[in-house]
Amino acid sequence: MLDSHSHQAPTPKRLDSLPPSLLALPKPPKALFYCGDRSLLDAPIKIAIVGTRRPNPYTKHFCAILAAQIAKAGGVVVSGGALGVDIIAHSAALPRTIMFSPASLEIIYPKANRAIIQAMMRQSLVLSEYERDYMPQAYSFLERNRLVVGLSDIVIIPQADLQSGSMHSARLSKQSHKPLFVLPHRINESLGTQSLLARQEAECIYDIGAFITQIFGAQEELSDEVLEFCKLAPRYEEAMQKFGEKIFQYELEGKIVRENGVVRVC
Repeated sequence: MLDSHSHQAPTPKRLDSLPPSLLALPKPPKALFYCGDRSLLDAPIKIAIVGTRRPNPYTKHFCAILAAQIAKAGGVVVSGGALGVDIIAHSAALPRTIMFSPASLEIIYPKANRAIIQAMMRQSLVLSEYERDYMPQAYSFLERNRLVVGLSDIVIIPQADLQSGSMHSARLSKQSHKPLFVLPHRINESLGTQSLLARQEAECIYDIGAFITQIFGAQEELSDEVLEFCKLAPRYEEAMQKFGEKIFQYELEGKIVRENGVVRVC
């Protein structure tokens, strides 16, 4: 949920020590600067979600569901704040998400994602290896990618072209022996991830629930007050008033559906 009360980014601080996974990189950062909740670095499972800046509607939908489910299971979604797949994943996982910026943190980059990035600076965690006055160069994005992959235990690329930064992230994943997953696509779509599957360099996520169970184990099923309420077929406005954005999230996850202004359980 975006925090609209403040339009100013908080003042960046320097991390006291680097995460061990980043110290193990061939080229570790000299330092990291951060805004937000540094305790997210201690999460036991961190999963990178990176991909194209121009995702198709199918990728947008399932990327959001996947990121939300990872956060709900107790994981943290790591990405690079870029347009497309990155920012969709961050938004769906809020507040359990970590962003690596290709710029120094007093510069919001890209500007188009300003609202969400500033929300992450307050509610989640945004990191950079640049202290001040650094605008991204062409190579900065690949430098950022090494940190996104380096911090993560698992990498997911929902959609990617053959020649892309995401495929560079796939190579980094392979070099560091980190499990790599992709989404299934139709022929002639997402040729980058299709090539990874063809070379057996990635596994395919055919069922998001099964993937979450594979990574996090079976989640204990608790009584769900949202679904119990929706069994009464309330009006959509009534459900939104009671539960807010949870209703939108449950729609995305396919748990409920809106029909003629009424909410029903799927």
